Amino acid sequence: MPWIKAATHRAIMMLAADIGGQIDFSPERRFHGTQHAVLLGGANLLIVGTRTGSNIGLYDFGAIARRHAMDLLVARFSGPVAAYDIYRCKDDQWFTGYQRAWFKDRFWLCPPDDVDQPFILAHRRGLQFSSHAPFPDARRFEAGLSLAAQTSTQWQEAA
Repeated sequence: MPWIKAATHRAIMMLAADIGGQIDFSPERRFHGTQHAVLLGGANLLIVGTRTGSNIGLYDFGAIARRHAMDLLVARFSGPVAAYDIYRCKDDQWFTGYQRAWFKDRFWLCPPDDVDQPFILAHRRGLQFSSHAPFPDARRFEAGLSLAAQTSTQWQEAA
């Protein structure tokens, strides 16, 4: 994994804490190539942060996740709002350009409006993929994005 600023590392640690579960702050001790990342062991989810734009580094990040049979969450702090790319190891598939939202105290990753991709629940046991939106209506969806944006803004400032 590429070197990241200390502030970006703090931001991915906050992200891991929001998802929940046991956090390994030094996964490189057990998994070669994962320095500058954090691992949610119970979720088998490696989390990395970057300030690069969309889709940059997907091949390299994915290669490391595949090597260790882990799912991967890439938090991109390059724009005014954080964006997320998710790699699902068992299907060798990327889901890109996601935004985060809170609904019923759960951390959701929501696909871009113009694509037909799943909604993803991130929690201490892993990633769960759903073809249905977790929000009953557009108003609650916007409220969930707003709640998540408040925390995301803190990360953006830190990263």
